[in-house]
Amino acid sequence: MRRLISLALTLTLSAIGLLADTQSEFNAHLKAYNSRIAAHQYLPAAQSAAAAAAVCVNAHNYDGAFRLLGNFDKALAQNGIAPDSLPAVRYTTEKARYEAYRQLKNNGSALKSLSRMGNFAKKAGTKEITTDMLFNEAQYYYSTDQNAKGDLCIARLIKQFDNSKDYTAADKAYRSLIDRAVSAGDAELVEHTYENYMQWSDSIEAITAHSELGKVKKEYADSQETIAEKDHTIATRTGWIVTFITLFVIAVAALAIGALFYFRILAKNRRMKKSVETANAQSAAKSAILHNMSSQMEPTLERLDQSDPAVQNLRGYVKRVGELSDVENAETSASAGLEETNLDTFCETIVAKVRPLVRPRVTITLNGTKGYALINPQEVGKILTHLLENAAKYTPDGGKITLSYKKRGAKVNQFIVTDSGPGIPEADRDTLFTAFSSQCDIAEGDRLGLPICALRAEKINGNLILDTTVTSGASFVLTIHNT
Repeated sequence: MRRLISLALTLTLSAIGLLADTQSEFNAHLKAYNSRIAAHQYLPAAQSAAAAAAVCVNAHNYDGAFRLLGNFDKALAQNGIAPDSLPAVRYTTEKARYEAYRQLKNNGSALKSLSRMGNFAKKAGTKEITTDMLFNEAQYYYSTDQNAKGDLCIARLIKQFDNSKDYTAADKAYRSLIDRAVSAGDAELVEHTYENYMQWSDSIEAITAHSELGKVKKEYADSQETIAEKDHTIATRTGWIVTFITLFVIAVAALAIGALFYFRILAKNRRMKKSVETANAQSAAKSAILHNMSSQMEPTLERLDQSDPAVQNLRGYVKRVGELSDVENAETSASAGLEETNLDTFCETIVAKVRPLVRPRVTITLNGTKGYALINPQEVGKILTHLLENAAKYTPDGGKITLSYKKRGAKVNQFIVTDSGPGIPEADRDTLFTAFSSQCDIAEGDRLGLPICALRAEKINGNLILDTTVTSGASFVLTIHNT
């Protein structure tokens, strides 16, 4: 079964290979965000959070984007950052939220977000943020057919340069706005910005011509410049038209290629789904056979001498086979049965059950079990109980058994059971967690306990492994992931 599941997972991963770059980009932004927020570098952290949210939006995972931005706001609050402080930081994340609403075409929420951006921009008071804010306002108003307001935003943006008569900077700002509109794919914003630019350019050139050439030469200069300007305008507009047509053709080609890849992935997904269904059916059939076998043997065993050790061993083996079948048929769930558990009490209860089984002078030690953890105490308890029973069985007189807990992440819990026994022979390690992998004398052990524990771990979104770096005794590591 494990090999069939591994094969299905491999096929699934190859089918979604085209999404690897997006996932890799998201992971990189998320990693940068975690390191920066931990170092209290709030503006870089906000930029990383916004970039990760943008990846989510591009993948249409809007809930993920809003949840990520909300978690950043909570992190600021937990660090004692007031809601009205760090306006540049707040502006960055609010802009990411605004862009998500824009993608959703939720103009009402986008307008509210835009209003909050305006408040942060005023408090920040930097030229860069003010310029960006005016551009986003213009983009919003043009997209909602409020052209007059959009024109006003562009005019306010350019006015700051006109007031100082820095026409070169104003011209550069206009061109930057047009470039940003083209990059954003906003044709309406490009059109309005370009028209405003042409009108402004005409007026500035007239002022410049008047001051440089004087009133006497103005009529002649105007006649010459008009011809040149019109030619330039025609050439420029022709260039924009060619650019738009080229972009349109590229977009159509990209859509065609995307559709081709989509249908190929869809076909692969159907084949993989069929393979997974076949594997699940085979697994269910195997589990049914095991369950029926254990049920059918029970009446026969009842008629045998119950005091006979061989009968007792056989009954125990049949019970274990039934347990393996039940665990295999159980639903996989990372959230089922989760409880906020007092680790010290939880671990002490398990150790108390096992303590009567240990040899003289064997000590059982708890390590790092102070505090609470969100786990499934029933399933985790079964796994740890079996591991500790095994440790008690093989740890010699005067030996040591340790049950440790480690927090490996916000949603990752790890339990480690270590003993000073003889360890696991290297020849047995590869099949240690595989049921029915070798013949055995059930009087000495059925070799089903560890496979059942490993399967239980998988059902709660975890895994159980043998730590092969430990050379003295044995060490088993149970890792659980909460989604």
